[in-house]
Amino acid sequence: MKKLILFAVLFVGFLAKAQRPDRLRVGEKIPFSRIVLLNQDRKATNIDLPNGKNTTDRFVLVYFYSSDKSVKELISFNSDVERILNKYQNNSCKGASDIEYVTICLEKDFSKWQTLLTETNYNKAKFTGKKTNYLAEDGLKDKTVSAFKVSKTPSLFLVNPKGRLYLETDSFEVLEKTFANICKVNAAYSTADISGKLLTGDKIKNPLTEHQVYLVKGNADTIKTTSTDSYGDFVFKHIDTTQNLSIRIEQNAKTKGGPKVYLAKQNGEIVSEFKRNTSGNFEYKLLSVDVEKLTVTEEDDDITMKYKKFSGTNKKDLTVLENVYYESAKFGLLTESEIVLDKVIVILNASPNVKLEVVSHTDAQGDDASNLKLSENRSNAVINYLVSKGIDRSRLKAVGKGELEIRNRCANGVNCSDKEHEYNRRTEFKFIKS
Repeated sequence: MKKLILFAVLFVGFLAKAQRPDRLRVGEKIPFSRIVLLNQDRKATNIDLPNGKNTTDRFVLVYFYSSDKSVKELISFNSDVERILNKYQNNSCKGASDIEYVTICLEKDFSKWQTLLTETNYNKAKFTGKKTNYLAEDGLKDKTVSAFKVSKTPSLFLVNPKGRLYLETDSFEVLEKTFANICKVNAAYSTADISGKLLTGDKIKNPLTEHQVYLVKGNADTIKTTSTDSYGDFVFKHIDTTQNLSIRIEQNAKTKGGPKVYLAKQNGEIVSEFKRNTSGNFEYKLLSVDVEKLTVTEEDDDITMKYKKFSGTNKKDLTVLENVYYESAKFGLLTESEIVLDKVIVILNASPNVKLEVVSHTDAQGDDASNLKLSENRSNAVINYLVSKGIDRSRLKAVGKGELEIRNRCANGVNCSDKEHEYNRRTEFKFIKS
């Protein structure tokens, strides 16, 4: 009888253990709403997760990674995640537009983690909602890691405003579809930051500085007021973009009877010229396409997706702009650039009849001749990398244009913002079907 009872106890224990989930289930409450990790100063730091009690609670994306992956793999993964987050933060809907991104490294060696942060540029986030990078020094045994039941890296855990697991994945494609669905559900509550620039003049356009700008709902109600900075830039925060909106500018000595006034993106790309309304005020009605231009900061598709769409058409060529990174004033490729070029290699290998032109541009800062030479060297550096990976040089052409094709007002001697200069620094990949 005792043996029977012992067997029954062991069997029940076995069942309980077998039924205990080895991973956090979707919809399950995170065990606690405050986690403790080490920051970059090696100090214990509290991180608050949503708990459903605070009306301002937001989605939080928690990314676990380790040094088991190569630096290139980590950069590639994080870049895709941040691209998706920027897309939905800047042109998104209620819920998905307020996202926090927390990265947690599983590493026992603190100095190794510090080195990894520098090599991956994780400490220089492109996503504004990214929190300081954190360390789980006890690895898989760390309390935070065990709370999420992390079994592998990289892993992404999306916590919803109620403090429950909304998604676990290691795929940024799945992550993007998830945010798209969140936005679809909340489509009636679309919110975004609307930013722009005011320029005035005919042939030469100068920023309209320290000038009042009004965001108008319908034909009358002013819902936001701000003023431009020294570069003519302005921003309206957290705007319901489902409304009929217009941008109106103050009438004063700068604009009365003066030159034309233009609405532009902060990078200097012109959106439209302002027209005077019946009251004599400069006003521009924002169409949905204008709202998109003034809110989206990241491209929806990367070079692979753009080429995939192009390959199924009758078009003979496709030009894609990509961020190819170099050391300042140099032409040596950085790891982030190699990640982009690795995608180009996949395309070229899959399409042996396609040729490629690589065209590099600089901004207008510095000497014209030096900029032209620099752009030529940068295009050649790209070509050399592709050749080193097995692409036939006869399919490739390097072009450097320096500052010959400036896309905004920022020619030689013009005082422009970093965003305006950055708009001119670009590398173009032109795929040509033969």
